Amino acid sequence: MQTTRTVQVKQLSDLATEREIHEFFSFSGEIEHIQIVREYGKPKTAFVTFKDPKALEIALLLS
Repeated sequence: MQTTRTVQVKQLSDLATEREIHEFFSFSGEIEHIQIVREYGKPKTAFVTFKDPKALEIALLLS
């Protein structure tokens, strides 16, 4: 059984940095990886992967 540990964050400001995303989500738990996707003419999207699946549950409460 595969456990999801990644949350997708849409509609990010162009000014949002990886460091700011890390600081915001670090309250949920230890972060393994952050991937920021930029498509021309669209807001940024980030994928935040946590080390523990429980951290994902906490992160989802931040919305």
